[in-house]
Order: sequence, then structure tokens, then C-alpha cells
Amino acid sequence: MSLVEDNLLAISKCMFQERNNWKFVTDEQKEKWFFIINRNMSKKYPHLTQLLNDKNCDKVASMDLWYYFMEGKPYPKWFWSKSEKTKLDSEFNEGEINSLMIKFDIKREELDLLIKYNLTDVKEELKYIKDGDKQLK
Repeated sequence: MSLVEDNLLAISKCMFQERNNWKFVTDEQKEKWFFIINRNMSKKYPHLTQLLNDKNCDKVASMDLWYYFMEGKPYPKWFWSKSEKTKLDSEFNEGEINSLMIKFDIKREELDLLIKYNLTDVKEELKYIKDGDKQLK
């Protein structure tokens, strides 16, 4: 009998690549890693993960369901990917973000919404802030 290491990478390898080793994944490991596996699967299958997202669900059976669901599918490259950078991160540096949050007295989430729906206005306001700082010097 071969043992599977008790870490997320080893469990996911058994689920996606080394499928013949799934029989060596213990029920305790399935219980332990269910939440993270289910959360990562929600990137592609949110409707299915929601069905398993219950406090009283059988985690072992749910892990087996994911295992059989992924049978015949290619390795999910999206499984390990991080979320995409927001437009805020790509448009503005940290100093500019802080200046805008202070100027408008808003939180980061609110600034995200402003940028999403009024990018040109936010850029204009940032230019105004920078010009004002230059005049003060």
C-alpha cells in the first residue's frame, strides 16, 4: 500500500494526474482538503461547488464526486491560477491609489467601482491632485 502525502499538491495530483493513486487518499485527507479543493473548483464550476457548499455535506463523498467528475478531462490549468489583477492595479501605482482614497475619503472597494465606471474622470482627478501638489512645492 502506498501512502499519499498529506498536502494539497499531492491530493490534487491524485485527483487530476496520477488518478490510479486516488484509492490511497484517506478519508481523513479528503475531509481535510475538501474546502480548498471545492473553493478552487469554484473558479470554473461555481454552480456545482455551490451544491456541495453545505456545512453538513459528506466531504468524503464530495471529494469522490469531484474525482469522478474530472475523469477524462485535461489537467485544469486554472486550478492554481491566482485571480486576475484589477484595472486599478494596472492603471495606478500605490501612491496614486492612496492619494485618491484620501482625497475622496473612500475605501479601496469604492475606488475600484469608480475606476470601473468612471476611469477618465478618476484619471482627470488624479491629474488635478498631482498639479495641486506641484504648485504647493
